[in-house]
Amino acid sequence: MKTIPLNIMTSYPVKWTKHQVLRDIIQNFYDSIGAQKFNNNFIINYKPNEEKIYLSIANEGFSYKWLLHMGASTKQNISGKYAGSFGEGFKMASLCALRDYNWKIKMSSRSWSLDVCTLDTSIDGKLLQQLAYNVTEGSEHSNITLMTIEHFTKEDANLFNDVVLGFYFPENTLFGKSIFESEYAAVYERSNKQKPECLPSSIKVSGEGIIFIGYQIRGGFNIPLVICNHRYKLKDRDRNNIYHGTILDVLIDLIDYIDAKTSCYLLEKMKKYWYDYPENNRDVDSWYSLIKKLICKVTYFDSAIKNDFIKRHHDLVVCERPLNQHMRNQKTQALAWKKLYLPNAYLVQDNFYLLGYDSIINLCEKAGGFNMTRKPNIQEKNLLKIMENATKEIFSDFFIYYPDYMIIENDTSVYNGTAHILKNKNKLYNSYGYLFSYKIEQISIKKSSLVKDNFSKAFSTYCHELCHCFGTDASSSFSKALTDIIAIITKNTENLQKYNRLWLEHF
Repeated sequence: MKTIPLNIMTSYPVKWTKHQVLRDIIQNFYDSIGAQKFNNNFIINYKPNEEKIYLSIANEGFSYKWLLHMGASTKQNISGKYAGSFGEGFKMASLCALRDYNWKIKMSSRSWSLDVCTLDTSIDGKLLQQLAYNVTEGSEHSNITLMTIEHFTKEDANLFNDVVLGFYFPENTLFGKSIFESEYAAVYERSNKQKPECLPSSIKVSGEGIIFIGYQIRGGFNIPLVICNHRYKLKDRDRNNIYHGTILDVLIDLIDYIDAKTSCYLLEKMKKYWYDYPENNRDVDSWYSLIKKLICKVTYFDSAIKNDFIKRHHDLVVCERPLNQHMRNQKTQALAWKKLYLPNAYLVQDNFYLLGYDSIINLCEKAGGFNMTRKPNIQEKNLLKIMENATKEIFSDFFIYYPDYMIIENDTSVYNGTAHILKNKNKLYNSYGYLFSYKIEQISIKKSSLVKDNFSKAFSTYCHELCHCFGTDASSSFSKALTDIIAIITKNTENLQKYNRLWLEHF
């Protein structure tokens, strides 16, 4: 027997959890066997009475000299084949196991055996301890590679079984139905088994979905799938938990290794993100680019799958990001039109144009849903003036801005009235304490509202549009202003009757 120093002091400031130690121990066996054989060929035998676990594989021997040097690894320079490659895992795992958890590791393969120990070392008269191996070499050759860990409790054994699930292999109980599998990638449905808490998760991301990177779990996401990208390399190899932006990068990269059918499957599973747009050019958490790449894979690689997708999802309508105020106004009107005439249509991002879907703006325009405006004729001017005069008398201390008027010619328009507003830079309030946030340049009223017996409805529409000087439809100031308007109207019914009679005189 000989003792071989490793020149790694036991005071070396590395602190691994039990999970990390076991992960790197398992990783060495995993890489020796490979993912397809791991479940059957990696033998785990825990003996609680001995507090000892036996780990073994057959016909996969190696020289112990690979365990002596930092950076020495049989897996270096072989991309996308192994879970490890840095040549440090066994050394660091052995150090932390012995020093921090009192786990005594012994290992044997071929004609050698070793046990992990410490060795006293003197430097400048100071006594230190370093990690070492007691190595015994014999003449008999074994085809079994065996490791034992002593002082291994039942809790440790349970943790070990959980850590095993952190590696990719087809029989993994976290996996459900297989959707796709190749040399570089795999997609599975998620099983009902809960993911152990010790396994890595993703920062600020929850859900039952699991991401495998380089054959190991690196994070999760909120879609119940198991995504395995064996080729992807993390830039920060020491990070246990990854961010959502990295998950999206892994998924985008995965599309290069899957077929159009699987891409379509993933696209449908990600339906909740079909209408996702990035908030800005640096938004790394947006699903927009991922959805686009999936659509491109379906569109350009398999026309049959594309046509089948369109057949099953005939109710999709593209809603673009507005680039200017005109488009924002169009979008607002088109969405209101959709609510009335296409209530079951599902809004999607502009990448769905690639599949042939039409936009909500085009559909609204074809149906005549947008306002077609013109200047009012003489009678309409008189009717609008009556409503303006009524407002000035009844709401004398409420409004100060009175706009120009236009008539909405088409009855198919979704709106009875609209207001064209501009941001008001002056800090001006009315007597009720409302800030005039906007200046109304123009109000449009539908032609069909300006008829004989419709004064009350037309006046309500007019007041509604005037209230937009305090805020948009979604604002609280607008809603509160409408409430006060109603209260004022109920106190002025006699005055309104006077204006109603003036209205009738014009017919």
